[in-house]
Parts: sequence; structure tokens; C-alpha cells
Amino acid sequence: MAKIEIINKPNISSIQSYMEELEYKVGLMTRNRGLESGIERYGLKGLICGAIFALVLFGIPLILYIYLKMCGGM
Repeated sequence: MAKIEIINKPNISSIQSYMEELEYKVGLMTRNRGLESGIERYGLKGLICGAIFALVLFGIPLILYIYLKMCGGM
């Protein structure tokens, strides 16, 4: 039986670097999709909570300003 000699050995290090790069990119895509699904799921709830919070933060000083102006405090 004849023995076949391999002259060019595969370059394993370049294949491993490609695999690491691919795993990194897949991880980024997976993380991005998870963030997108979280935004899709809780987007409206966050918008409503943010609007209420903004109204409270803007409304309290406005109410105090009007109250003090009416009472002659300013």
C-alpha cells in the first residue's frame, strides 16, 4: 500500500482566528437582538413612565412658581 505524503499542512491558527472573530460577531448580533426584543416588549411602558416622570419633574416647580406668584411670595 502506498503512503500519501501531505506537503501543505492546514493553517490551523488562521482558522482559529476566523472562528474567534465569528463567535465575537455572533455574540454581538445575539446581544443586539436581545436588546431590540426588550425595547419592543417594554417600549410603550417605558414611554408612559417617562412621560409621567417628566410631567412630575416639570409640574412641581411650575405649581410652586404659580402658588408663590399668587400669594405674593415672589
